[in-house]
Amino acid sequence: MKTKLLMILLILFSLTVAGCVDDTEPTIEDNTSMNDSMNDTVNDTVVDNTDDITVGENESDDVTSGDEEDENGELEVIEHEGPKSYTIYMRNFNVQPKNITINQGDTVIWFNDNDPVRTFTLVSNEGLWENTSIVNRKNFIYTFNESGTYTYRVQTWEAMKGTIIVK
Repeated sequence: MKTKLLMILLILFSLTVAGCVDDTEPTIEDNTSMNDSMNDTVNDTVVDNTDDITVGENESDDVTSGDEEDENGELEVIEHEGPKSYTIYMRNFNVQPKNITINQGDTVIWFNDNDPVRTFTLVSNEGLWENTSIVNRKNFIYTFNESGTYTYRVQTWEAMKGTIIVK
């Protein structure tokens, strides 16, 4: 008796759920009207702030995106002023490049890309940072704000050392 009652309840529940589902697909006209109403809503909230943008001191300054092609169809690299970032890779139990020259304010990123997977401890011989462990596929970032010659090493790996000259 209880089994029959349970089966009847399951069938009624299934029919109720099936009746709530709309099997009809929206027509193209329905999608168009829905998209139009969505566009109207979005267009109502757009604010034009182009008057607030200042490109340079002179309005006739040309702005390039950095992806400009020259007349030969080659990509033209446009240098910019300001701080730059340099990456030192920790690979094959070595650091590459070992020695770099940078400017004040530039950033150096040590990236652990060693195979086999290993955690390295990076040490500043001048004490610029605390000994830092860098796990595989992670990095350590330091910005050099004062000129000078700085050396670093990786604990227990004699070949993993280098020099950074800050101009």
